[in-house]
Amino acid sequence: MNKDTNGNSNPEVLVTHSNEIATIALNRGSESNPISWSLGTALLHALDALEDDRSVSAVVLTGSGRVFCAGAKMGEVVNPDGVDPEAQYYGFRDIVRAVSRIRNYELPVICALNGGAVGGGAALAIACDLIVSSQRGYCFFPFGRLGASAADMGCAYMLPRLIGTTQARRLIYTGGRVDANEGKELGLFLDVVPDEMLMTEAHRLASQIRDSAPRHALTATKQVLLRGETTDFETCLTYERYMQSYFLNGDEHKRRLVNFISSQAEGRKAKSARK
Repeated sequence: MNKDTNGNSNPEVLVTHSNEIATIALNRGSESNPISWSLGTALLHALDALEDDRSVSAVVLTGSGRVFCAGAKMGEVVNPDGVDPEAQYYGFRDIVRAVSRIRNYELPVICALNGGAVGGGAALAIACDLIVSSQRGYCFFPFGRLGASAADMGCAYMLPRLIGTTQARRLIYTGGRVDANEGKELGLFLDVVPDEMLMTEAHRLASQIRDSAPRHALTATKQVLLRGETTDFETCLTYERYMQSYFLNGDEHKRRLVNFISSQAEGRKAKSARK
């Protein structure tokens, strides 16, 4: 039986580990994984625990069932009769914090988009570093159709940076839906794979990331990339210089550099022997 850290046998998010890769699954598949008032807190707890786990090098975020996240939970987060403003304020606070946490997370986060990502669910997906989509995956920005702002939970910031201002405006203004193939064409999705291959491909990508560098170097790389998105060139260049000066004097760099030089020498030796 799966349990969360509090002993709950039916956690709202389910965390599993395999080969230094952690998977966080939204665990209300029978309800299409809606954004409830408690989802933000559950995600934050899971993300905090994994960031403190030095054995984890990458995270995969997905949904159970056939939908990634159906957006705001009907009757709780949205209701034709209205909802309690104070509950709404604190509920939104936690889910928005979760989106921010994913985007600024220490480790690379891959979204395995197993189905629809609607409204706030789309924000959760595009906050990830990379999205691998199944053939039935899509992002949908519908709130304008419901009389609210279609730019929600960071979408107005993230979407133009991913696909450009013009395409982002088109989607947000029209309450558009981006299916898997269009998402890949726009650069929103890294790849589209058969449904049954989604988790295999997401974990393959996570494994490539894990193998590319030690954990602390990966965290530094992500932070530099985030700075590059939000600062001017000279500020980013200076930040890169300080970070690199630190890492180039570390024991892990020195060990890997010796191994690299040795492997290059062995390669040249083998090539000469074949001539």
